[in-house]
Amino acid sequence: MRAVRIHAFGEPLRVDEVPEPEPGPGEVLVQVRYASVNPLDVWVTDGTVAGGSQPLPFVPGAEASGEVDGRPVVVRGAGLGVSRDGLYRERAAVPEAAVLPVPEGLDLAQATALPIAGTTAWRLVHDVGRVGTEDRVLVLGASGGVGSLVVQLARQRGATVWAQTTSPDKVGFLEELGVDRAVVAGPEDLARAAADLQPTVVVDPLAGPFTPAAVEALAPFGRLVLFGASAGPRAELDLRTLYRKAIQLLTYSGTIEPQGRNREALVQVLEAARKGEVRIPAVEVLPLEQAAEAHRRIRERRVRGKLLLAP
Repeated sequence: MRAVRIHAFGEPLRVDEVPEPEPGPGEVLVQVRYASVNPLDVWVTDGTVAGGSQPLPFVPGAEASGEVDGRPVVVRGAGLGVSRDGLYRERAAVPEAAVLPVPEGLDLAQATALPIAGTTAWRLVHDVGRVGTEDRVLVLGASGGVGSLVVQLARQRGATVWAQTTSPDKVGFLEELGVDRAVVAGPEDLARAAADLQPTVVVDPLAGPFTPAAVEALAPFGRLVLFGASAGPRAELDLRTLYRKAIQLLTYSGTIEPQGRNREALVQVLEAARKGEVRIPAVEVLPLEQAAEAHRRIRERRVRGKLLLAP
C-alpha cells in the first residue's frame, strides 16, 4: 500500500510502500478516495506543529473522504495527521469518532474539502466573529479554502462582505463568490482600500504585516478575528489604536477545539453544502505522487479553493 511520508522535517515528502493498516478496538478501516491538502499539513511537514514531536517517518493528512464498508464518509480529528499518522495514503485505520457519513447527494470531492475549511469557516462566522446582518466584513486571503467559505457564510448571514487579495488575477474568482467588492491590496494600502467599507469585522488568516493594517482599517468597536499566520508569525501593533477604538481581538485554532464542538459545526456545514448554500468554488485533484507539489503550491499561495490528493 502506498502512503506519503515525512522522513525529515523541512524536506520534501516521499511516497513509500507501507504495511496494510489493521484496525484496533474502536477503529474502522477507511478506503481513502481523496485526501485534502491544508496549510496544517504543510506546518506538520515543517515540524512547527506539536513542536515537531511526531515520530518519523510520519504520514501527514488531517482530513479525507472515502468508504467504510461501502458507505461514503468524511474523516477528520482524533489527532490524525497531527499526533498520529494521517490520511495521505490508500487506506487508513481511524477511530470511529473521527468518521461522519456524507449526506446523500453531496459530491464526495466537495465533502472532502469541508472538514477543516468548512468547520473553521463556520466557527469563525457563527461563533467567534458573531457575524450578523448589520456587519461589514472584510475577509483577508479570501481566495483560499477557508476564506472562500467565510465569504459565503457571512453573505448568508446578511452581512456586507468585501474580499481582499494581493493578486489581480483572483478578482474574477472572488466576484464569482458574490462578494460586494473585491479589493487588491497589500498591508501598506489595506486601510485605504477598505476605507469606504469601514469594516466592523476583519477575518485574518494572514497575520504578519496584515494584522496591524487590519487594526487600522477596523471601525470603532470592531472585531479582529485571527486564525492563521501565513504572512508571518509576528506583528507590531500600536496598542493605542487597539484600545482607543475598543477593538476586540478574537482568535480561533481548530487544533485545540473539543472534537464534539468541531463535529457539530461539520454536520452543519455538510448539510449546508448538500442544500447548495455553500460550495468549494474550485477543487483540483492531484495524484498522491504529487503531494510535494501540492505543498509547494500552498507555501507559494498559488491555490484557489482546494487541492485534493487521489491515492
